[in-house]
Amino acid sequence: MKLIIRSTTLLTLLVLPVLATAQNVLSIVGGSALPGDNISVSVEIAHDAPVLGFSYGATHDGSVLTPIEIVQGSALIPLNGGNGADYFFGDLNPANGPGMALACIFTFGGALESLPPGSGQQVATMNYAVAPTATPGSSSAVSPSSSLGSPPINIVFTVGGSSVFPSSTGGNVLIEVPAPSALTSTLTDICSCNYDLNWTNNASYTGIQVRLDGALVATLPGGATSTSVTLPTASTNICITGVVASSSSTQTCITDSCPGYTPPALPSGFSCNIIATDPLTGCTADASWTNPGGYSALHIYIDGILVETLASAAATSWQGSLGLSPNAQTICLESVDACGGVLAQVCCQLTCTTGPLFVRGDCNADGGPNDIADVVAALSFLFAGAGFPPCGDSCDNNDDGGFDISDPIFQLSNLFGNGAFPPAPYPTCGEDPTDTDGIDCSSFPPCP
Repeated sequence: MKLIIRSTTLLTLLVLPVLATAQNVLSIVGGSALPGDNISVSVEIAHDAPVLGFSYGATHDGSVLTPIEIVQGSALIPLNGGNGADYFFGDLNPANGPGMALACIFTFGGALESLPPGSGQQVATMNYAVAPTATPGSSSAVSPSSSLGSPPINIVFTVGGSSVFPSSTGGNVLIEVPAPSALTSTLTDICSCNYDLNWTNNASYTGIQVRLDGALVATLPGGATSTSVTLPTASTNICITGVVASSSSTQTCITDSCPGYTPPALPSGFSCNIIATDPLTGCTADASWTNPGGYSALHIYIDGILVETLASAAATSWQGSLGLSPNAQTICLESVDACGGVLAQVCCQLTCTTGPLFVRGDCNADGGPNDIADVVAALSFLFAGAGFPPCGDSCDNNDDGGFDISDPIFQLSNLFGNGAFPPAPYPTCGEDPTDTDGIDCSSFPPCP
């Protein structure tokens, strides 16, 4: 039958003739716990002869640790057919404390159970409550003592009928640093993949460490509860650690990644027109397009020169001025995405001139190269009753200011003989540089 009463007589059984030895040790093995948690502290013995019982005391700091219980260690459980030691008495509030004291006799009567020689044999576990006010990063000693109790309880092993006073070593309870909590990440700038991190501090830290995939990227003041980091597009472990002096909390981690930025499509349907012409100041032109959105700016260029940044990045039209020129002018719309990236330009061309535009020799105004069809058209206008061409200048192949049989002959000479090419404008659209004759050009669709 297991006894859990304490008596002076039983304690006296442990105070027997002394066998001095250097091979016997009682060790208190420390551990770590957070403020407000419980901790189990192991008591282990090493001995060179079979042990029948033992006793010890252990002091602690009462402001940090509060005893809960002492339970039999793993080395005692197999004794007495798995029933453990017959006598295992723990005093959680012995005289001369604070501390715990324990007296243990393995067997009462019959065949005496003993622990065979060995080391690291756990004979007891002392359970404590750690004060919520314990200082993170500090340590509190749990020390072997022979001064606890009345009368004091010795640190002693019973070997045969003798007392062996072992050497003893104490342990420490490390007060763990509580980890920060409630870590969150918020994307603040998709262009730079910048994220804001926020968390809650659960202790008075001296520093906060921030790691990305294990690499330390920032050490912050202990009171910090936020910071910014740049994340890659790959999934990344984001971890923060609270530090108090040389002690660190466990890491608090989340996983996040930057989704990356996809630029918008180019503006579509870009077209331009001349809506008015002034012989002195030039032309008023407009342009229009479909805007898919997502731009930060829109720029208008004329012949490669920036002429305007539109007031709204959502604009779908522009109106501006072109100077007089016989040459086509290129109007381009340049869009800038939300991250500052410049997208490809979309362009159109206009010619701002006071005179009509045409190509000399293209008498049938089909926009193609001069050929026999133009000669046939000229002959039809002249002799087949087709009337006067809409652009007489285009049929004035020799540019003599008249439209007659000489013009198709000039063109035939150019096409099939060694005759000269038609005078300007040829072979592209342009104004008539000798427009002093009576021939008119009211319409020439191939030229804008």
